[in-house]
Amino acid sequence: MQQFSYSLSDLSFKNGTIDDHSPIGSQLLRSIGYSQKDDVLLYQVLKQQGMEEISLEENIDFEKGDKFFIVEGDRSLKFKVNGFNYEWPESQITLKHLHSLTGITDKSFFLSRQTEEDLLITDGVVVNLDSSGIEDIYTKVVKQYFELNVNGTKIKVDKAQIVVSEALALVGIQDGHNYQMFLKVQGEPKVEVQSSSIIDLSKPGIEKLRLIPREVNNGDVSLGQFEVLPKDGEYLKQVFGNFRTIIDQGRRWLIVENYELPEGYSHKQITLAIEIPSLYPQAEIDMFYTSPRIYLPNGVTPSCTEVDQIIESKSYQRWSRHRSHLSQWNPVIDSVVTHFSLIEESLLREVQQ
Repeated sequence: MQQFSYSLSDLSFKNGTIDDHSPIGSQLLRSIGYSQKDDVLLYQVLKQQGMEEISLEENIDFEKGDKFFIVEGDRSLKFKVNGFNYEWPESQITLKHLHSLTGITDKSFFLSRQTEEDLLITDGVVVNLDSSGIEDIYTKVVKQYFELNVNGTKIKVDKAQIVVSEALALVGIQDGHNYQMFLKVQGEPKVEVQSSSIIDLSKPGIEKLRLIPREVNNGDVSLGQFEVLPKDGEYLKQVFGNFRTIIDQGRRWLIVENYELPEGYSHKQITLAIEIPSLYPQAEIDMFYTSPRIYLPNGVTPSCTEVDQIIESKSYQRWSRHRSHLSQWNPVIDSVVTHFSLIEESLLREVQQ
């Protein structure tokens, strides 16, 4: 008993059986209900790709393929895929038909065109087979990119799934345990995820991963509740000995006590604070803060330091110092270490003028 499958233009394949292992075309058609009077064409779908017409008196070699395509009528239209011949009973063909006929689902289909750029055949594209000549279609692997929004920063990856920890690393966050993390997918309620969770990026729209520091409790201050990068911690311990991290009103602060100022200021030592963005080092560190307020000789206030910032219920003097367009923040090379260089240069410049 020989088993096979067959389909009409709806490409809904059905199973059939025949006693003969090498029947002729008319015998196979009779086994599924057709007679010699019916106006049909029989095609064998070849294992190596392509289709081959089987005449009514021609013997069938099942080694070539056990799938058959039946065209009701006396006309079919030819086209090629990767150089192999195919036939189709209708004047139009879609991506769904190409997938079913060729069995190729892991590559993109393109229609060759002489005077225009080759056409990528997507779900909404219809290829007209009724024009002059034989339409030439080919396949190739096209790298597809997927987007994810991580706390406002969009990243692109070339795979449809990503582990949360991988996504965090791409925006410079090394440890997700300090955050509550929520994933929002278009049309779905947000769900809490963990560092080991897998995000499916193939769904419609851009997925959003939102991070909330675990240490924020009703706006109170949390002490020592976020970790600095290893290279930053090593630098801070070597240069300053002690430092601490806090979260105050949802903002992350690095605090250095007894920071020594250059000569010429109203104080010799102050407490210095810098704000560490949640997406650091992808996000830029900007400005710095000193407490108590410090002055230049004769009681002059340094320029652009008039604004106060309350941290831990204590007033800090904000130094509005920013990078120029020639030295914009680069997350690959910039860090807490390079920002302290900017602070030192800014403080020294004021008393050397």
